[in-house]
Amino acid sequence: MFKNFLLIATRNLLKRKVYSFINIFGLALGMAVCLVILNYVDFELSYDSYHKNVDRLYQLGTIFVKEGKEERMANTPAPMAKAMQMEFPEIEKSTRLMKLFSDDKTLFQYSEANGNTKSFYESKGYVADSTFFQVLTYKFREGNPATALANPNTIVISDKIATKIFGKESAVGKLLQISSSSIGDSSFTVTGVFFPPATPSHIDAEFIISAGSARVYFERGNDLASNNMFYTYFLLKRGADAKKLEGKFPAFIDKHAAEGLKAMGFYKKQFLTPLKDVHLRANTITNVTAGGSLTYLYILGSIALFTLLIACINFMNLSTARSSKRAAEGGVTKVLGAERKSLIRRFIGESIMMSMLALVFALVFAKLLLPLFSRLSAKELFFSFQEHGMLLGGFFLLIEGAGKWSFDKKLNQNIGEK
Repeated sequence: MFKNFLLIATRNLLKRKVYSFINIFGLALGMAVCLVILNYVDFELSYDSYHKNVDRLYQLGTIFVKEGKEERMANTPAPMAKAMQMEFPEIEKSTRLMKLFSDDKTLFQYSEANGNTKSFYESKGYVADSTFFQVLTYKFREGNPATALANPNTIVISDKIATKIFGKESAVGKLLQISSSSIGDSSFTVTGVFFPPATPSHIDAEFIISAGSARVYFERGNDLASNNMFYTYFLLKRGADAKKLEGKFPAFIDKHAAEGLKAMGFYKKQFLTPLKDVHLRANTITNVTAGGSLTYLYILGSIALFTLLIACINFMNLSTARSSKRAAEGGVTKVLGAERKSLIRRFIGESIMMSMLALVFALVFAKLLLPLFSRLSAKELFFSFQEHGMLLGGFFLLIEGAGKWSFDKKLNQNIGEK
Protein backbone atom coordinates (compact mmCIF):
# COMPACT_ATOMS: atom_id res chain seq x y z
CA MET A 1 0.00 0.00 0.00
CA PHE A 2 2.71 2.47 0.98
CA LYS A 3 4.67 1.63 -2.17
CA ASN A 4 1.60 2.40 -4.26
CA PHE A 5 1.09 5.76 -2.54
CA LEU A 6 4.76 6.63 -3.06
CA LEU A 7 4.57 5.73 -6.74
CA ILE A 8 1.45 7.83 -7.33
CA ALA A 9 2.96 10.80 -5.43
CA THR A 10 6.16 10.59 -7.48
CA ARG A 11 4.19 10.53 -10.73
CA ASN A 12 2.16 13.59 -9.69
CA LEU A 13 5.33 15.52 -8.79
CA LEU A 14 6.98 14.62 -12.11
CA LYS A 15 3.80 15.49 -13.98
CA ARG A 16 3.92 19.05 -12.59
CA LYS A 17 7.66 19.69 -12.83
CA VAL A 18 7.63 23.50 -12.69
CA TYR A 19 5.24 23.63 -9.75
CA SER A 20 7.18 20.92 -7.89
CA PHE A 21 10.52 22.63 -8.55
CA ILE A 22 9.35 26.04 -7.32
CA ASN A 23 7.64 24.63 -4.26
CA ILE A 24 10.40 22.24 -3.20
CA PHE A 25 13.39 24.47 -3.88
CA GLY A 26 11.70 27.55 -2.45
CA LEU A 27 11.14 25.75 0.84
CA ALA A 28 14.62 24.17 0.67
CA LEU A 29 16.39 27.53 0.27
CA GLY A 30 14.44 29.02 3.17
CA MET A 31 15.29 26.07 5.41
CA ALA A 32 18.94 26.13 4.31
CA VAL A 33 19.35 29.81 5.19
CA CYS A 34 17.62 29.20 8.52
CA LEU A 35 19.84 26.17 9.24
CA VAL A 36 23.06 28.08 8.56
CA ILE A 37 22.06 31.07 10.68
CA LEU A 38 20.79 28.93 13.56
CA ASN A 39 24.01 26.92 13.35
CA TYR A 40 25.94 30.15 13.93
CA VAL A 41 23.61 31.17 16.80
CA ASP A 42 24.05 27.75 18.41
CA PHE A 43 27.83 28.07 17.98
CA GLU A 44 27.87 31.43 19.77
CA LEU A 45 25.67 30.19 22.61
CA SER A 46 27.82 27.09 23.21
CA TYR A 47 31.04 28.89 24.21
CA ASP A 48 32.84 27.28 27.17
CA SER A 49 29.98 24.87 27.84
CA TYR A 50 32.26 21.82 27.78
CA HIS A 51 34.09 22.44 31.07
CA LYS A 52 33.51 19.84 33.78
CA ASN A 53 32.55 22.25 36.57
CA VAL A 54 31.25 25.04 34.38
CA ASP A 55 28.54 26.07 36.88
CA ARG A 56 31.23 26.78 39.49
CA LEU A 57 33.74 28.49 37.19
CA TYR A 58 34.07 32.28 37.09
CA GLN A 59 36.33 34.86 35.51
CA LEU A 60 37.41 37.76 37.69
CA GLY A 61 37.04 41.15 36.03
CA THR A 62 37.93 44.74 36.93
CA ILE A 63 36.06 48.02 36.60
CA PHE A 64 38.60 50.87 36.49
CA VAL A 65 37.14 54.11 37.87
CA LYS A 66 38.84 57.40 37.02
CA GLU A 67 37.33 60.89 37.10
CA GLY A 68 33.83 59.48 37.29
CA LYS A 69 34.29 57.29 34.21
CA GLU A 70 34.23 53.50 34.36
CA GLU A 71 35.98 51.00 32.08
CA ARG A 72 34.95 47.37 32.40
CA MET A 73 37.83 45.00 31.61
CA ALA A 74 38.78 41.37 32.23
CA ASN A 75 42.35 42.17 33.31
CA THR A 76 43.70 41.74 36.83
CA PRO A 77 47.14 42.09 38.48
CA ALA A 78 49.30 39.03 39.14
CA PRO A 79 48.87 38.75 42.96
CA MET A 80 45.08 39.13 42.88
CA ALA A 81 44.28 35.42 42.40
CA LYS A 82 46.36 34.18 45.32
CA ALA A 83 45.33 37.05 47.62
CA MET A 84 41.63 36.44 47.03
CA GLN A 85 41.96 32.68 47.45
CA MET A 86 43.63 33.21 50.82
CA GLU A 87 41.01 35.79 51.86
CA PHE A 88 37.83 34.04 50.76
CA PRO A 89 37.12 30.41 51.74
CA GLU A 90 34.48 30.19 48.99
CA ILE A 91 37.28 29.88 46.41
CA GLU A 92 38.42 26.28 45.97
CA LYS A 93 41.06 26.88 43.29
CA SER A 94 42.37 29.74 41.21
CA THR A 95 44.50 30.07 38.11
CA ARG A 96 45.97 32.87 36.01
CA LEU A 97 46.47 33.20 32.29
CA MET A 98 48.68 35.67 30.47
CA LYS A 99 48.59 36.22 26.73
CA LEU A 100 51.93 36.54 24.94
CA PHE A 101 52.46 40.01 23.53
CA SER A 102 50.07 40.80 20.67
CA ASP A 103 52.94 41.51 18.25
CA ASP A 104 54.71 38.31 19.28
CA LYS A 105 55.24 35.59 16.67
CA THR A 106 56.82 32.72 18.50
CA LEU A 107 59.53 30.68 16.77
CA PHE A 108 59.46 26.92 17.42
CA GLN A 109 62.54 24.88 16.53
CA TYR A 110 62.95 21.13 16.87
CA SER A 111 66.21 19.29 16.21
CA GLU A 112 65.62 15.83 14.78
CA ALA A 113 67.83 12.82 15.45
CA ASN A 114 69.31 13.07 11.94
CA GLY A 115 70.54 16.60 12.62
CA ASN A 116 67.83 18.43 10.66
CA THR A 117 66.07 21.34 12.35
CA LYS A 118 62.39 22.02 11.85
CA SER A 119 61.32 25.63 12.31
CA PHE A 120 57.79 26.98 12.61
CA TYR A 121 56.24 30.28 13.61
CA GLU A 122 53.26 29.89 15.92
CA SER A 123 50.76 32.34 17.38
CA LYS A 124 47.98 32.07 20.00
CA GLY A 125 50.41 31.43 22.82
CA TYR A 126 49.78 31.86 26.55
CA VAL A 127 51.51 31.46 29.90
CA ALA A 128 49.50 29.88 32.74
CA ASP A 129 49.72 28.67 36.32
CA SER A 130 50.29 25.01 37.14
CA THR A 131 46.61 24.82 38.19
CA PHE A 132 45.31 25.88 34.78
CA PHE A 133 44.32 22.40 33.59
CA GLN A 134 42.97 21.55 37.04
CA VAL A 135 40.52 24.44 36.91
CA LEU A 136 39.64 24.39 33.20
CA THR A 137 38.86 21.19 31.32
CA TYR A 138 40.97 20.12 28.34
CA LYS A 139 41.04 16.68 26.76
CA PHE A 140 44.64 15.48 26.55
CA ARG A 141 45.98 13.20 23.85
CA GLU A 142 49.22 12.79 25.79
CA GLY A 143 50.40 13.80 29.24
CA ASN A 144 48.77 14.41 32.61
CA PRO A 145 46.67 17.62 32.87
CA ALA A 146 47.15 17.81 36.65
CA THR A 147 50.96 18.07 36.44
CA ALA A 148 51.64 19.22 32.87
CA LEU A 149 52.59 22.79 33.91
CA ALA A 150 54.01 22.01 37.35
CA ASN A 151 57.66 22.61 36.43
CA PRO A 152 59.46 25.55 34.81
CA ASN A 153 60.34 25.36 31.12
CA THR A 154 57.49 23.04 30.28
CA ILE A 155 54.96 23.51 27.51
CA VAL A 156 51.63 21.98 26.51
CA ILE A 157 50.82 22.13 22.80
CA SER A 158 47.74 21.51 20.69
CA ASP A 159 47.25 18.37 18.65
CA LYS A 160 47.61 20.54 15.54
CA ILE A 161 51.11 21.76 16.48
CA ALA A 162 52.19 18.30 17.68
CA THR A 163 51.22 16.73 14.36
CA LYS A 164 52.94 19.47 12.39
CA ILE A 165 56.25 19.19 14.27
CA PHE A 166 56.42 15.54 15.34
CA GLY A 167 54.12 13.80 12.89
CA LYS A 168 52.86 10.51 14.32
CA GLU A 169 55.61 10.34 16.97
CA SER A 170 54.84 10.93 20.63
CA ALA A 171 55.42 14.58 21.55
CA VAL A 172 55.80 14.20 25.33
CA GLY A 173 59.40 14.48 26.45
CA LYS A 174 60.57 16.17 23.25
CA LEU A 175 62.64 19.36 23.57
CA LEU A 176 61.61 22.52 21.75
CA GLN A 177 63.74 25.64 21.35
CA ILE A 178 61.41 28.62 21.61
CA SER A 179 62.20 32.25 20.81
CA SER A 180 59.69 34.85 21.93
CA SER A 181 59.78 38.58 22.58
CA SER A 182 57.61 37.92 25.64
CA ILE A 183 59.76 35.30 27.39
CA GLY A 184 63.07 35.36 25.49
CA ASP A 185 64.93 32.32 24.14
CA SER A 186 64.85 29.04 26.01
CA SER A 187 64.36 25.29 25.73
CA PHE A 188 61.04 23.76 26.75
CA THR A 189 60.03 20.17 27.39
CA VAL A 190 56.68 19.09 25.95
CA THR A 191 54.62 17.66 28.82
CA GLY A 192 51.20 17.43 27.18
CA VAL A 193 49.21 17.52 23.97
CA PHE A 194 45.55 18.61 24.03
CA PHE A 195 42.76 18.21 21.54
CA PRO A 196 40.72 21.23 20.42
CA PRO A 197 37.61 21.69 22.60
CA ALA A 198 34.40 19.97 21.54
CA THR A 199 32.63 23.35 21.61
CA PRO A 200 34.18 26.82 21.14
CA SER A 201 36.16 28.52 23.90
CA HIS A 202 36.99 32.16 24.57
CA ILE A 203 40.57 30.93 25.13
CA ASP A 204 41.96 30.24 21.66
CA ALA A 205 45.25 28.72 22.87
CA GLU A 206 47.45 26.65 20.57
CA PHE A 207 50.22 26.34 23.16
CA ILE A 208 50.52 27.13 26.88
CA ILE A 209 53.81 27.68 28.71
CA SER A 210 54.27 27.13 32.44
CA ALA A 211 54.23 30.19 34.71
CA GLY A 212 57.58 29.10 36.17
CA SER A 213 59.10 30.07 32.83
CA ALA A 214 57.92 33.67 33.19
CA ARG A 215 58.49 34.52 36.85
CA VAL A 216 59.30 38.11 35.95
CA TYR A 217 55.60 38.57 35.13
CA PHE A 218 53.92 36.19 37.57
CA GLU A 219 55.84 37.07 40.73
CA ARG A 220 54.82 40.68 41.32
CA GLY A 221 54.83 40.84 45.11
CA ASN A 222 51.71 42.35 46.66
CA ASP A 223 50.96 45.12 44.16
CA LEU A 224 47.22 44.86 43.49
CA ALA A 225 46.97 48.17 41.63
CA SER A 226 49.29 48.01 38.60
CA ASN A 227 50.35 45.45 35.96
CA ASN A 228 46.81 44.43 35.09
CA MET A 229 47.82 41.99 32.37
CA PHE A 230 46.42 38.70 33.69
CA TYR A 231 43.15 36.84 33.32
CA THR A 232 42.07 35.24 36.60
CA TYR A 233 39.72 32.29 36.99
CA PHE A 234 38.12 30.85 40.13
CA LEU A 235 36.63 27.46 40.85
CA LEU A 236 34.18 28.08 43.68
CA LYS A 237 33.33 25.47 46.28
CA ARG A 238 30.04 23.62 45.94
CA GLY A 239 27.20 25.67 47.37
CA ALA A 240 29.17 28.94 47.31
CA ASP A 241 27.12 32.01 46.34
CA ALA A 242 28.95 34.05 43.70
CA LYS A 243 26.82 37.16 44.34
CA LYS A 244 27.58 37.13 48.07
CA LEU A 245 31.26 36.63 47.32
CA GLU A 246 31.18 39.56 44.91
CA GLY A 247 29.69 41.69 47.68
CA LYS A 248 32.86 41.20 49.74
CA PHE A 249 35.17 42.56 47.04
CA PRO A 250 34.87 46.32 47.85
CA ALA A 251 36.10 45.75 51.42
CA PHE A 252 38.94 43.58 50.08
CA ILE A 253 40.07 46.32 47.67
CA ASP A 254 39.89 48.99 50.37
CA LYS A 255 41.93 46.80 52.70
CA HIS A 256 44.67 45.63 50.32
CA ALA A 257 44.87 48.09 47.41
CA ALA A 258 43.49 51.46 48.51
CA GLU A 259 46.87 53.16 49.01
CA GLY A 260 48.32 51.96 45.72
CA LEU A 261 45.21 52.96 43.80
CA LYS A 262 45.15 56.40 45.41
CA ALA A 263 48.78 56.98 44.44
CA MET A 264 47.98 56.02 40.84
CA GLY A 265 44.94 58.29 40.70
CA PHE A 266 42.16 55.79 40.09
CA TYR A 267 39.98 53.24 41.85
CA LYS A 268 38.90 49.75 40.88
CA LYS A 269 36.01 47.39 41.50
CA GLN A 270 36.13 43.63 41.02
CA PHE A 271 33.33 41.49 39.63
CA LEU A 272 32.69 37.87 38.67
CA THR A 273 31.42 36.57 35.33
CA PRO A 274 30.26 32.95 34.99
CA LEU A 275 32.64 31.26 32.57
CA LYS A 276 29.84 30.22 30.21
CA ASP A 277 28.79 33.91 29.99
CA VAL A 278 32.23 35.34 29.26
CA HIS A 279 31.84 35.36 25.48
CA LEU A 280 28.41 36.98 25.26
CA ARG A 281 27.62 38.66 28.59
CA ALA A 282 30.90 39.87 30.12
CA ASN A 283 30.54 43.26 28.36
CA THR A 284 34.23 44.02 28.81
CA ILE A 285 36.37 46.26 26.62
CA THR A 286 39.10 43.64 26.47
CA ASN A 287 39.23 39.92 27.12
CA VAL A 288 41.26 36.88 26.08
CA THR A 289 39.45 37.00 22.74
CA ALA A 290 36.84 39.39 21.40
CA GLY A 291 33.38 38.72 22.77
CA GLY A 292 30.18 38.22 20.84
CA SER A 293 26.98 40.26 20.84
CA LEU A 294 23.61 39.07 22.12
CA THR A 295 21.94 41.85 20.13
CA TYR A 296 23.36 40.51 16.87
CA LEU A 297 22.22 37.00 17.80
CA TYR A 298 18.67 38.24 18.39
CA ILE A 299 18.76 40.01 15.01
CA LEU A 300 20.16 36.97 13.19
CA GLY A 301 17.72 34.64 14.93
CA SER A 302 14.82 36.88 13.87
CA ILE A 303 16.09 36.89 10.27
CA ALA A 304 16.37 33.09 10.30
CA LEU A 305 12.83 32.59 11.62
CA PHE A 306 11.39 35.27 9.30
CA THR A 307 13.08 33.63 6.28
CA LEU A 308 11.73 30.23 7.27
CA LEU A 309 8.25 31.68 7.86
CA ILE A 310 8.21 33.23 4.38
CA ALA A 311 9.36 29.94 2.82
CA CYS A 312 6.66 27.98 4.66
CA ILE A 313 3.93 30.47 3.74
CA ASN A 314 5.06 30.36 0.10
CA PHE A 315 5.00 26.55 0.17
CA MET A 316 1.51 26.42 1.65
CA ASN A 317 0.11 29.15 -0.61
CA LEU A 318 1.36 27.39 -3.73
CA SER A 319 -0.18 24.15 -2.48
CA THR A 320 -3.48 25.91 -1.81
CA ALA A 321 -3.45 27.61 -5.23
CA ARG A 322 -2.98 24.24 -6.88
CA SER A 323 -5.88 22.67 -5.00
CA SER A 324 -8.57 24.08 -7.31
CA LYS A 325 -7.03 22.26 -10.27
CA ARG A 326 -7.01 19.00 -8.34
CA ALA A 327 -10.59 19.24 -7.13
CA ALA A 328 -11.85 17.41 -10.22
CA GLU A 329 -9.24 14.69 -9.67
CA GLY A 330 -10.48 14.13 -6.13
CA GLY A 331 -14.11 14.04 -7.26
CA VAL A 332 -13.50 11.58 -10.09
CA THR A 333 -11.47 9.33 -7.81
CA LYS A 334 -14.31 9.23 -5.27
CA VAL A 335 -16.85 8.46 -8.02
CA LEU A 336 -14.67 5.51 -9.06
CA GLY A 337 -14.95 4.09 -5.56
CA ALA A 338 -12.00 5.51 -3.61
CA GLU A 339 -12.60 5.96 0.10
CA ARG A 340 -12.13 9.30 1.82
CA LYS A 341 -9.42 7.91 4.14
CA SER A 342 -7.46 6.62 1.16
CA LEU A 343 -7.57 10.02 -0.54
CA ILE A 344 -6.52 11.74 2.68
CA ARG A 345 -3.48 9.50 3.00
CA ARG A 346 -2.61 10.05 -0.63
CA PHE A 347 -2.78 13.83 -0.62
CA ILE A 348 -1.16 14.33 2.75
CA GLY A 349 1.54 11.89 1.68
CA GLU A 350 2.31 14.05 -1.36
CA SER A 351 2.64 17.16 0.80
CA ILE A 352 4.94 15.47 3.30
CA MET A 353 6.98 13.91 0.50
CA MET A 354 7.57 17.36 -1.00
CA SER A 355 8.56 18.68 2.43
CA MET A 356 10.97 15.78 2.97
CA LEU A 357 12.59 16.39 -0.41
CA ALA A 358 12.91 20.08 0.54
CA LEU A 359 14.67 19.11 3.77
CA VAL A 360 17.13 16.86 1.91
CA PHE A 361 17.99 19.67 -0.51
CA ALA A 362 18.15 22.12 2.41
CA LEU A 363 20.83 19.99 4.11
CA VAL A 364 22.83 19.92 0.87
CA PHE A 365 22.51 23.70 0.42
CA ALA A 366 23.43 24.28 4.07
CA LYS A 367 26.59 22.17 3.67
CA LEU A 368 27.55 24.23 0.61
CA LEU A 369 26.78 27.58 2.28
CA LEU A 370 28.50 26.82 5.59
CA PRO A 371 32.15 27.31 4.42
CA LEU A 372 31.23 30.71 2.94
CA PHE A 373 29.41 31.76 6.10
CA SER A 374 32.38 30.53 8.17
CA ARG A 375 34.72 32.84 6.27
CA LEU A 376 32.33 35.77 6.61
CA SER A 377 31.88 35.25 10.36
CA ALA A 378 35.53 34.23 11.02
CA LYS A 379 34.24 31.20 12.93
CA GLU A 380 35.03 27.53 12.38
CA LEU A 381 31.43 26.45 11.90
CA PHE A 382 30.53 22.85 11.20
CA PHE A 383 27.40 20.79 10.75
CA SER A 384 27.00 17.41 12.42
CA PHE A 385 23.96 15.16 12.79
CA GLN A 386 25.26 14.18 16.22
CA GLU A 387 25.82 17.73 17.48
CA HIS A 388 22.75 19.28 15.85
CA GLY A 389 20.23 16.47 16.32
CA MET A 390 17.72 18.66 18.18
CA LEU A 391 17.85 21.31 15.44
CA LEU A 392 17.17 18.70 12.74
CA GLY A 393 14.41 17.22 14.87
CA GLY A 394 12.77 20.63 14.99
CA PHE A 395 12.92 20.92 11.20
CA PHE A 396 11.42 17.43 10.85
CA LEU A 397 8.47 18.46 13.03
CA LEU A 398 8.17 21.60 10.94
CA ILE A 399 7.92 19.43 7.82
CA GLU A 400 5.05 17.44 9.30
CA GLY A 401 3.34 20.67 10.34
CA ALA A 402 3.73 22.27 6.91
CA GLY A 403 2.47 19.13 5.19
CA LYS A 404 -0.50 18.84 7.56
CA TRP A 405 -1.39 22.51 7.15
CA SER A 406 -1.29 22.37 3.36
CA PHE A 407 -3.42 19.23 3.59
CA ASP A 408 -6.04 20.98 5.73
CA LYS A 409 -6.15 23.96 3.40
CA LYS A 410 -6.33 22.23 0.06
CA LEU A 411 -7.52 18.68 0.51
CA ASN A 412 -10.82 19.63 2.07
CA GLN A 413 -11.51 21.30 -1.25
CA ASN A 414 -10.47 18.21 -3.20
CA ILE A 415 -12.11 15.47 -1.17
CA GLY A 416 -14.67 17.30 0.85
CA GLU A 417 -18.25 16.17 1.01
CA LYS A 418 -18.51 15.96 -2.77
